[in-house]
Amino acid sequence: MAMNAVCSWFLKPFRLLDSGKSRWQLIIFCGVFGCLFLNIFEPFNISDWFQGNDAPLFIIITFFSVTGMAALVLTQFAIRSLFVINFTTRASFFFWLLFEFFLLSLAMHVANHIITKHPISDIAEYFQTLKHTLLVLMLPYSLALLLLYVQEQLQVVEELTLKANRPVNAETINISDENGKVIMSLASKNILYFKSEDNYILLYYKVDNQLGKELIRTNLKKLEQELNHPNFIRIHRSYMINSQNLVSAAKTPRGYQVKMDLAAEVILPVSVTYQQDFEDRLIQKR
Repeated sequence: MAMNAVCSWFLKPFRLLDSGKSRWQLIIFCGVFGCLFLNIFEPFNISDWFQGNDAPLFIIITFFSVTGMAALVLTQFAIRSLFVINFTTRASFFFWLLFEFFLLSLAMHVANHIITKHPISDIAEYFQTLKHTLLVLMLPYSLALLLLYVQEQLQVVEELTLKANRPVNAETINISDENGKVIMSLASKNILYFKSEDNYILLYYKVDNQLGKELIRTNLKKLEQELNHPNFIRIHRSYMINSQNLVSAAKTPRGYQVKMDLAAEVILPVSVTYQQDFEDRLIQKR
C-alpha cells in the first residue's frame, strides 16, 4: 500500500518549471539565497578554506554563487532546449535533478580549481565539492520549488475567483428539425419541456412570462442526443423536461408526478423506465 502511494505520487504531473519565468525565479533565488547564506553563516568552516587566498571571502563566495547560477542557466535553458527535455511527471523531474546536481558539482569543482589551484583531476577533492554543493543547494532549491508551487496555487485560486465572479451569459439552445435545420433558438432558462407527438415534438417554452408552444418535426430520442444537456431530463417516452423550470416533484404509488413553471395545471408522469435516472440526476441534488 505504501509503495503504491509512493509510485502514485511520483507519477503525478510536474509543471512548476515549464515556463521561462519560473526557471529564472529558481536560478535567481538559489543564487542570491546561497550567496547570503554562505556569507552570513559561513558553514563548514568555509572561512578556513581560502586562508591562503588574497581575495576577500565575500568575493570568493560571490564567485561561487555566480558560477552556480551560470550552471543553472546552462542546465535549465541550454541543455533542456537542446535536448527538448520536458518534465511530464515528478519522477522525470527527480532523475533530471540528480543529473543537474551532478553538473552543478562539476561547475563548483572547476570554480574551486580556479580559486585554490587544486588539481582538477583530484577525485577526493571533487567528492568533497559534490557533498558541499548538495548540502548548500538543497535548501534554496527546495524553497524555490515551494514558492513556485504556492505561486501556482494562488494563481489557480485567482482564476477560479474571477471565473466565479464573471457574469453568466444566458445559454442559448438551438432546436433543430429532423434534417438538422435550426427551427428555434432559445435561452436554456426559457425552455419548459418537450412532448412527443408522433413524428413531431411539441416544445413548451416561456416568452414574456407567457406559455408558448412550437411544433417541430423530429423525435424525442434524436433531440435528447443532440441537446445532451444536464438540465434536460428524460422522464417518459413522451416527455423531456428542463429541470431549471421544475416546480414540484411528488412521489405517488404510481411513481413521480412533476409540474412545470407556467404549466402547473399539467401533471407530467415519470415512468418506471426513467425513474432511477430522474432520481439520480435531480432528486438527490435538491
